[in-house]
Amino acid sequence: MKLLISGGHLTPALAFIEYIQKEHPSDEIIFIGRLYSKKNKQQISQEKTEIEKLGVRFIPFTSVKLTQNTLLAKIISIPSLLLKAVKTTTLIAKEKPDIFVSFGGYLAIPVAIACWIMRVPVVTHEQTRTAGIANTIISKFANKIAISYKESETYFPKSRTVLTGNLIRQAVLQTSKVLPEWMQKKPTKPLLYITGGSQGSEIINRTVSQILKPLLKNWVVIHQCGKPSGTTSYLKELTAAKNQLSQANQENYYIREWITKDELAWIYSNAEGVISRSGANTTEEIALNKIPAVLIPLPFSHNDEQLKNAQALSNNKQAILLEQKNLTPEVLLEATDLIQKYHRKFSRNLQLFSKIKHSEKKLYELAESLIQEK
Repeated sequence: MKLLISGGHLTPALAFIEYIQKEHPSDEIIFIGRLYSKKNKQQISQEKTEIEKLGVRFIPFTSVKLTQNTLLAKIISIPSLLLKAVKTTTLIAKEKPDIFVSFGGYLAIPVAIACWIMRVPVVTHEQTRTAGIANTIISKFANKIAISYKESETYFPKSRTVLTGNLIRQAVLQTSKVLPEWMQKKPTKPLLYITGGSQGSEIINRTVSQILKPLLKNWVVIHQCGKPSGTTSYLKELTAAKNQLSQANQENYYIREWITKDELAWIYSNAEGVISRSGANTTEEIALNKIPAVLIPLPFSHNDEQLKNAQALSNNKQAILLEQKNLTPEVLLEATDLIQKYHRKFSRNLQLFSKIKHSEKKLYELAESLIQEK
């Protein structure tokens, strides 16, 4: 089988690729993706690095980005999007994939349309509890829509929708005893992991920088801050804040632009708390590892998807939901105190969290069945 994959949601795409390489090593995989996560800010995407680490061929691709802006802006973008789709048929004709597996994102829209034109089967995976803008469009051209959560059923045609569950990289669910090489020593205090997602979060980073001294009284902190853009270097800003600390506190604060899956496995194995955005995969990884968390949803995400991810845990007293409009240094510090104080209670509640099993296998079998029907 020759699979063309695109991953607006990168981590489930990586989980799927890793499953294929392990269980179906004779399959050929091509990944089509972006070089910049925020092109206007020249922020390098992590896609190319992570895909090529897996030995998968990476094809750089650009497209029109649909936004939630005015109706006029959306209408104006349609001709450009359709023209890109027509041009992409040349790529499809050259590569001759057996199937296109999309993990959402605006890049996948013209590819899905091109595959539909070229009669290549399309399956798209929806990671969230709602429906992303891209997948709402892609679903019009897809043979099947795979969903992670039953809540998403109402957003797609019932006859073409299949519940597979979310795809999680197995490495981050395994206990790891391998200390990251950039850590000087094992933590002597509870470990707190802070992440704003692969691109980083400016508001989380800057709020954390204002409470480093009191935060480090109770925690050793690993902070994944995101790569620099054309206007901002989070690493540089946070390093400047770190340099204002005492030597003892500096030794307990680690800043990383990106965390590898093996490093993340160790962090999840040892962390007693997390501060994070609430993307579907990050939220599920945290919950499956039974780590109490302060979840700060990205505001204005489509259909409030990040808010719903956070509510799924906070409503069951499995995490603390902190909306960005309420985010202040004082409130964030208080929230970290709460997850430390009630760590046992949160951990006990998280024992009840579960996910649909064998999601990678179910998605693969769905793709395989579409090829056989062709």
